[in-house]
Amino acid sequence: MPRILPALALCVIFLPVEAALLPFLGAGLGGLGPALHADLALCAVVWLAVGPAGTVEGAVGAYACGTIADLLYSVQPGLFAFLAVLLYLLGRFGSAALDVRGAGGFAVLCGLGSLVQAGLAFLLLTFLGQPWPSGAWPAVFGGALVTALVAPPSFRLLGWATEILETEDPSLLR
Repeated sequence: MPRILPALALCVIFLPVEAALLPFLGAGLGGLGPALHADLALCAVVWLAVGPAGTVEGAVGAYACGTIADLLYSVQPGLFAFLAVLLYLLGRFGSAALDVRGAGGFAVLCGLGSLVQAGLAFLLLTFLGQPWPSGAWPAVFGGALVTALVAPPSFRLLGWATEILETEDPSLLR
């Protein structure tokens, strides 16, 4: 359980700040604010997929991160939770071929994950009969870029928090 706590803390602490700033960014970006954002929940899910969490533990953490995003953004209920678990599974299956040891590789993976998440959301919302907002694709690519830029500090923060939580007490008997 302590392996998913840093990812959940990232979502609980920073996602409300991000959601509160989006209306102000939207006015300055011509209404593209809700689509053009750093997806911190996605960074947490990618961390769980390639990080130290076990399979079931990571899936539960990804679902929790997606649920927190669902609560903060007014979209189709359960959309982010479903996409978070799906992206977690894709990242977990692909982790055999991926070697993410540094912040640069993590940033690339988060940027690509943001594009995959937007594509999957587009497919799901189209299947449900909701139209995709016109002119949203530039904001999607901008959001992927912003997510990739926010990923290295998130990587370092999550690594630091995980390291603190997993340190052994030297006074414990073995």
